[in-house]
Amino acid sequence: MTVRAYLNRPKVQAFLQRPRVTPIVLFAGLGILVTFLRSLVLNPTETATLPLLDAGSVLLRLVVAVLWFAAVLWAIRPGERGRAEQALLILGTLAFSILAVWVDRPAAVLMVTPIVARYWLTLRQSLGLFTALFIGSLLIYTLIPPLPSLASPKEWFGLLGLVVVTLTQGGFTYAAFEFMLQNEEKQAALRRTYRELHAYRSLELQHAALEERAHLSRELHDSLGHQLTALRLEAQRVRKLQQRAGGADPQITVSLDNVMARSGEALEQLQEVVSTLKVPQLDGTLYQALRDLIQTWPVPVHLTLEGQEPALPSSHKLAMYRGLQEALTNAHKHAPDQPVAAQLSHDGRQLRLSIRNPLCPAHPGWTEHRRGGAGLAGLRSRLEALGGSLQVTQDEEVFEVCLTLPLPTRA
Repeated sequence: MTVRAYLNRPKVQAFLQRPRVTPIVLFAGLGILVTFLRSLVLNPTETATLPLLDAGSVLLRLVVAVLWFAAVLWAIRPGERGRAEQALLILGTLAFSILAVWVDRPAAVLMVTPIVARYWLTLRQSLGLFTALFIGSLLIYTLIPPLPSLASPKEWFGLLGLVVVTLTQGGFTYAAFEFMLQNEEKQAALRRTYRELHAYRSLELQHAALEERAHLSRELHDSLGHQLTALRLEAQRVRKLQQRAGGADPQITVSLDNVMARSGEALEQLQEVVSTLKVPQLDGTLYQALRDLIQTWPVPVHLTLEGQEPALPSSHKLAMYRGLQEALTNAHKHAPDQPVAAQLSHDGRQLRLSIRNPLCPAHPGWTEHRRGGAGLAGLRSRLEALGGSLQVTQDEEVFEVCLTLPLPTRA
């Protein structure tokens, strides 16, 4: 797998799109890189050879830098941490702080540790940590042999210079990180607001379309339906009057029978149109609706429903129902007589429906099945209007349609 393919994976993209991840990875990585480069030209042991001139020393420092950067990525990964992981993070932070102070300057600690801790802490808490690390790193640095006696003005000026360098390097780095972090969070809020407005607009348009469909169905039923019914009743009345009068003309009788037959067919077709235009609703539960759908499907479908059904609005139920219906229709059309497996699950935050079926390359519609047609495009629009998504994937043997919808938040 290439680096680009790995970065384009949905889980990786979701992780990188979190507002705090990009600034932390960028600034913490730069801080570790600066510490690594400075450690190659600074010699805390005061030996004759610089670390830069020793291949083994360079390799050791490079391995340590890579491991610390990997530890940063591990530390800010999504999910909760257990007590053992939290203790390991604290010990790792202390070890890095001491090592960075020993091989470089106290500024190296301030360029990495508070930035990584900002993933969990508020701005005030991280500033408190910054101050504590600043004081602690200075104390550690002054305890590294040879110990300063601070008996001469030169040593005091040296300590003052160390304080200024540490504050300027660490302070400006952290300030730049905070500015970038605030900008990322504002952009994330704008993107979230845009998605909400777009979803609201789509829902409004969808609601208007459904209202228009309902209005049109009522008008057809009340106007054209009544007219056709009246025409049929009038034809029946004329035939009865003709029978009472006696001596009915066969041609008139045939014409009246044709009028009644044609009007009956027109009424049936009108009822189908009105039924199609009506806004569909799922009165029962989503789980039961999906079970009823696969029971009436001509091909066996293995349906797995995980857990209990969460509270869902009718729009979410209908979207998932239509999604399974569309996926089964595509599978029956492009891969006939192939088994289909559907799985519906939820994790408290989103609802996920996956439909898988084996591919049938010998079937004429297999190429269209791989691309996805207008039905899937319409289904994707329906899901995106509700804040969800649709993904279509396939390998050499399996075609999969995956629908996700966010679960409504509880008040």
